[in-house]
Amino acid sequence: MDIRETDVLLVIDMQNVYLPGQRWACDRIQEAIKYIVKLVETFPKSQVVYTKYIASKDPEGVWAEYNRMNADVNADHWLNEYVDELKSYLNRDNTYVKSQYSCCENSELRERLRCCERIFITGVVAECCVLSTIYDLIDMGKKVVYLSEGIVGQTREKEEMVKNILSGLSPLYVIFQP
Repeated sequence: MDIRETDVLLVIDMQNVYLPGQRWACDRIQEAIKYIVKLVETFPKSQVVYTKYIASKDPEGVWAEYNRMNADVNADHWLNEYVDELKSYLNRDNTYVKSQYSCCENSELRERLRCCERIFITGVVAECCVLSTIYDLIDMGKKVVYLSEGIVGQTREKEEMVKNILSGLSPLYVIFQP
């Protein structure tokens, strides 16, 4: 993989709630974790950023309903923690909290990504946070590298649907890599 100084690896919401047996379990999460760890070891540490979904304390609109429906998940500290395999890489300078689907709603992360040209995307959930973030990154003028092995949906079928939707934006906006 050709990694440039202006590239960033974005790891989206790899939290325990997506592990097998949990309410929001994603089919291929274990495979993705292994792939993401290899990527994190490949990229310079200064070029890897992580996001973590934490419910807003003062949600607006449909997010208030979302938080009511998922109050038990939001209140469970362990479910909201990053998966063990990635915890050692996190620090306060590379981890950004968000309370909506898109990572770009976090103004500090958005600012950090301004100077980047290519954003390599991994994480969960393909049909929610990943897709929403990709659209916002494209609107920011960024080229998105979609790392299929490191992006997980609730099901393989949903992962394929997301890739199908994004295929119309390829190769100008989105580059697909295994």
